[in-house]
Amino acid sequence: MAGRSGRPFLTPCGDVRRFGASGAPGAERGELSGPDPEGTPRRPRGDTVTVPHHAHRTIPHAPGLIPVLGHAPALLRDPLGFIGALGRVGGVVRVRLGPRTVCVVTDPALVHTLLVGLAHDCPPQGVRDTLRAAFTAERVASCVPVVEEVTRERVGRWRHGHVIDVAREMNHLALEIVTRALFGARLRADSALAFHRALPDLVRGQLVRSLYPHRALARLPLPVNRGYDAALAVLDRVVDQTLARGGQSNGDGGGDGDGERTLLALLRATPDPATGSPLDEAAVRSEAITMFGAGTEPVATTLTWLFHELLRHPRVCARLMAELDGLPRAAPDGSGDGLTLDALGRLPYTARVLREVTRLHAPHAFLLRTAARDVDLGPYRVPAGTGLLYSLTAPHRDPAHHRDPLRFDPDRWLADRPGGAAAGPHAFLPFGVGEHRCVGETFAWAELAVVAATVLRAWQPLPVAGSHAREVVSGTVQAQGLSMALAARTPGGPAATEAAEATP
Repeated sequence: MAGRSGRPFLTPCGDVRRFGASGAPGAERGELSGPDPEGTPRRPRGDTVTVPHHAHRTIPHAPGLIPVLGHAPALLRDPLGFIGALGRVGGVVRVRLGPRTVCVVTDPALVHTLLVGLAHDCPPQGVRDTLRAAFTAERVASCVPVVEEVTRERVGRWRHGHVIDVAREMNHLALEIVTRALFGARLRADSALAFHRALPDLVRGQLVRSLYPHRALARLPLPVNRGYDAALAVLDRVVDQTLARGGQSNGDGGGDGDGERTLLALLRATPDPATGSPLDEAAVRSEAITMFGAGTEPVATTLTWLFHELLRHPRVCARLMAELDGLPRAAPDGSGDGLTLDALGRLPYTARVLREVTRLHAPHAFLLRTAARDVDLGPYRVPAGTGLLYSLTAPHRDPAHHRDPLRFDPDRWLADRPGGAAAGPHAFLPFGVGEHRCVGETFAWAELAVVAATVLRAWQPLPVAGSHAREVVSGTVQAQGLSMALAARTPGGPAATEAAEATP
C-alpha cells in the first residue's frame, strides 16, 4: 500500500518492486553493485540479471482458467490455498488476472533466489542506511523500556474476568508503540480511533489494487477505490500529526521526549543521496508512512496469532509464562528494573515460540515484484514486465523443509531437531532475505518478546467458548474473530499450573 508519495504502506522491505537493471539506481550508468549480503557477486546493473541454469523450461500455466477473469477469483477467494496448490504444477507458474499475466514463484529455493540473486532494486542507499541506523542494537535497547511502558499502560486497562477482542487490542497497542517508541509522539485519541477504523480499507485496497490488470482501474470510482482513498487520507492526517508532535517533551506536546534519538530526528538529519542536502519533508513523510505501515498491521496480526496459538496449546503457554516470570519486573509506577534487550536475549523458549508463530503465520499472504528486464529464474526465462508473485507462507509450510508443517511446535527449532533449526536458508524467511531484508527485524523480535512478557506476567489468557481465529486474507493474513478471557495472575501462581494440566 502506498502513501501519497507512492511508497509502500505495509512493509519497508517492499511489497511491490521492480527488479533488474532498469529498476536499479545508477542503472543507466552501468555501475557495479558489488557483493550482496549473501555473497552473490555483483553484476553490472546495465546487464540482464541471470541465474545459472541447464536449459530454459516452458513456464506452465495454472489450471482452472475462467474466461475473461482468469485466475483472479481463485486467488482472491483463497490466496494461500491457491498459491500452495501451484507448487504441484511447477517451480514458476503462469496465472492470468484478467488480461494480465503474472508468474507465481512456488519453489522455496527460487523465492530465495528472487530475494537475493535478483535483488537489485534497493531504495536510495542513504535513506536505507538511515533506517538501519535507527534499528541498531543500541537504539533497539533504548526502545525496550518504551515498548514495555506502552504495553503496561494498555493492559492496565484490562479487568479480571473481562473478554477482549484480541485483534482490536493488538492493533491499538501496535499503533501506540510505533508512535511513541519510534517517533516520540502521542496520538490524540480521536486520531488513533480514526486510524483503526480506516485500517481495513487500507489493507483491503492494497490487496485488490496489487492485482489490477491495469493501473487505470485504480482511478475508477469503485467502492474499493473510494474506501482506499478515504482511508489513505486518514493515514496522511495521522502521519502529519505524528511528524508535528514527534520528539516533543511530555509537557510540550505529549511526546516521550529524547527527540534526538527518534527515527524522525534521524530521517530529518539524513542527506538526500542525490543532492547531499537534508531530506525534504516530503521524503521524510514518505519514509514515515512506510514505517507506520510496517509497525502496525503486520505486528498486530502476529501478536493476535501468538495468543491464538497459546489458547490452543495451554502447555506451551504455561511453559512460556514460567520462563517469562524470571525476567526483571518494574514496579507498578514504572520504577525499578524493567525489561532489557540483554534479558530478552536469555529467553530460549520464548524465542522458539515467537519463531514458530512467524513460521506458521507469516503476516503477508503474498508479495509482488516486476521484472524490469528478461531474467532467468532457475531454469525459467521470465520476460520483462512480468509480475512475479510469491508467498512466504509456502516455504514456511512446505513439508520438504518442516516436518508436520501445520503443527504448532516451538521445539522444532531446537538445534538437534531435524527440519527445524537446520531446515536450511530457504525454509524460514519471515523478514525477507538479502538486500531487502527488513531493516526493523531486530526491533520487531524485541517488540514481540516485550509484549508477550508484559501481557503474560500480568494476565492468564483463557479461551472463550465458541471463539476461534479465522484465517482471513486482507492484505495480511489476519486472525479475525478471536476473543480471549482474562484472569489476573501472579508469577508462578495457580493459573499457570492449571494451564499446564489442562491438556494431556
